Amino acid sequence: MSNLQIQKLEHGVVRMSLASGGGNPLTPELLDELSAALDALEAEPPRAFVLDGGTGKLFSGGFDVVRIAPYDRDELNRFFGGFTRSVLRIITLPCPTLVAVHSAAVAGGFILCNAFDLRIVGDNPRIKLGLSEVDLGIAVPAGTQTLLAERSSPQFARRVALTATLFDPETARSEGWADELSGDPQARALEWATALARKPGDAVATTKRFHAGRVAAASHAADEEWMSEFLDSWMSPAGQAGLQALVAKLTAPRKR
Repeated sequence: MSNLQIQKLEHGVVRMSLASGGGNPLTPELLDELSAALDALEAEPPRAFVLDGGTGKLFSGGFDVVRIAPYDRDELNRFFGGFTRSVLRIITLPCPTLVAVHSAAVAGGFILCNAFDLRIVGDNPRIKLGLSEVDLGIAVPAGTQTLLAERSSPQFARRVALTATLFDPETARSEGWADELSGDPQARALEWATALARKPGDAVATTKRFHAGRVAAASHAADEEWMSEFLDSWMSPAGQAGLQALVAKLTAPRKR
């Protein structure tokens, strides 16, 4: 069963929906499918591209920690490297990109949202967004911090990364991370995408490309410089203890 649902819509809009389960975990299989889908999008760019969380309870709770917690350093480096390459590829797609965040986007799910040009977020104040890594004893990747600063502000990115404090949609809008709040972010993102796709010529795509390369290069350079330290933190005693505690919580039998 596919972990991604892809639709080609009118006016050259492509919609992709996460479909890996209620929490839409970023599993190895989903990331493999995402990479293959990006091959197709790069070969035949749409007029606009939208990602959403489909029918999931969450947009995405992040990486499939139960699966990747046992990875050794080399396996983790390959897994995370594949994910960051997909993020960079989304940033540089030669078309406007939008993400519709209908529910919580945390850790890896939140990082994925930062790859997109525009973010439409649900207006439910209970939605939680942000980076929880340091509460597990794991550093926030340098490229992630660089990209979040681009999508909001350097100080907001620093505060989110250092404190692991999750924030709500209104904060996302006030800090510039969310471009709009909506009661139906998936429908609204498609409206935005259609409007962008219908603009004449290649003006939108070219305007996007003026800054996309710089953004991707800055994020990539930060990860290249600091990836070893990120892996050290993941494999450290504190990081491993935090991961094992999270795995135990996620796999514990639910009380009836």
